[in-house]
Amino acid sequence: MVSRRSFLSGAAAVAGTAALSPFSPVSPLTSAAAAAGVSLPVKLANNSGHDTVYAYISGTDSSGWPVFVSANGALNRLPNPSSAVTPIADYSIALGASGSAAKTITLTDYVIGGRVWFSVGQKLQFFVNPGTVPGVVQPALVSSDPNWATNWTFCEFTFNSANLYANISYVDMVALPISMSSTGSGGNQSVSPLPAGALGSIASGLQAQHASDGAPWDRLVVTDSSGAVLRVMAPAHSPVGFGGYWDDYLNRVWSHYASTPLTINGQGSIGSYTGTVSGNAIVFSGLNTNGVPFTKPSAVDIFGCASGPLYNSGGDARGAIAARLAAAINRSSLLVSGGNNNPDGVTPSQYYTDPITNHYARLVHKYASIGYAFPYDDVGPTGSAPVDGHIQDGAPTSWSITLGAGSGSGGGSGGGSGSVSAYSTIQAESYSAQNGTTTESCSDTGGGSDVGYISNGDWLKFSSVDFGSTSPAQFKARIASGAAAGVSGAIQVRLDSTSGTKIAEIDFANNGGWQNWQTVPANVVASATGVHDVYLVFSGSTSDFTNVNWFTFTS
Repeated sequence: MVSRRSFLSGAAAVAGTAALSPFSPVSPLTSAAAAAGVSLPVKLANNSGHDTVYAYISGTDSSGWPVFVSANGALNRLPNPSSAVTPIADYSIALGASGSAAKTITLTDYVIGGRVWFSVGQKLQFFVNPGTVPGVVQPALVSSDPNWATNWTFCEFTFNSANLYANISYVDMVALPISMSSTGSGGNQSVSPLPAGALGSIASGLQAQHASDGAPWDRLVVTDSSGAVLRVMAPAHSPVGFGGYWDDYLNRVWSHYASTPLTINGQGSIGSYTGTVSGNAIVFSGLNTNGVPFTKPSAVDIFGCASGPLYNSGGDARGAIAARLAAAINRSSLLVSGGNNNPDGVTPSQYYTDPITNHYARLVHKYASIGYAFPYDDVGPTGSAPVDGHIQDGAPTSWSITLGAGSGSGGGSGGGSGSVSAYSTIQAESYSAQNGTTTESCSDTGGGSDVGYISNGDWLKFSSVDFGSTSPAQFKARIASGAAAGVSGAIQVRLDSTSGTKIAEIDFANNGGWQNWQTVPANVVASATGVHDVYLVFSGSTSDFTNVNWFTFTS
């Protein structure tokens, strides 16, 4: 279990920077010695529909000193300023117009705790504070920040001697979509961007939720002067407190578990702990709470997962139980059927079903196929698939980050505007055309929707799928079936038309239920490189025989 902590948690402390007059940027210091043999081409692409886009790469070097990477790949160690809140030199990397060729920056040294930033229309402003190690002041989610009106987004990464690890997270906000891909010893990997229209849908959903319950969900939506949505902030960054929003739900939980035992599985080597409400706290037998009892948390505790009774004291049993209790409260999963056995007794379809819940997280998971929506969103039933969007490679040979839709599997053919990597998780409901199918609610990990009511002659089309320069070895689909005895069919994967080259096929029948999801592989039997429209063509029984949640290709 890995907490997706908010990287912006300390940035608001410099909220006064908006009123600063400009200083002369401090002079850079180039990193004295690159790590021997390090060479990682990083491709930065603009596929956003905007023609003025800037990228930045920030982090620390192997010694822990803050750095920015310039367009020539050099690591520039920030000098320690003599005065507080000093502007950092301009390390922006200007990208080409939308759909143009990617710009390649070759890293010749390691970058730890890094971020790749993108801004549209204007550059970002970064500052530095003096200290034993100078502190970088990054864009903050407060209206006094000088970057508040700028349209910006980011992804996170670490590149060290062990691996490249990069991820997309919505713990802090949802903004401009980013996709990424890599090649290396781990094969072709990719992470899909936020689906088209998702940002607006999340924003309108929160505004509707405010109209329904009066809570300040609408204040999480940040717009520009024209009313266009720039970003949607997580409730931990709300400019207005949520007050007693959670009180009724917590009162019901505390009342229920005064007489009903609550078991929380800390998972891994931690084991399970069972407790009931005693006085004003849930007391778990045998659990040392290190003096921090599990009393009713505040809204700040719940949304931030980092304070009060939900404080995680580290890699111990109390921390593991706190993380899972925090996840259960954010998802309002303590009073549903099986909620007395968290997280194993609850399925994702039961998350966010109480009127009092983390509606930001609910909407993120409704519209985004991947990405944490709060710090412990990785908590789930034992053995469940992770919901984060990350790539990890012990010996990477390329890494591509694209603002907007993806552009292949890192070093592939490119694909141009609007393409999606074949190696990403492609949601079935993201089809560009279909025949005979219906989209329905899905109870698989991550929730969302699946495509069902599928029978002979039906098909799904997925436009501009980029296989790169090397054909995949396998096709994998997340499918389920509750078909009657003797009813079965085939999922054929074809290129460019419903009768095009068949590259893979899965034959499937009843596997225990229409929401009994399993991942089924099939070998790719014909070469697929470059960009193609992919068709899932269904043949066999005239009765419904399968549901499809997602699919992907692997090398």
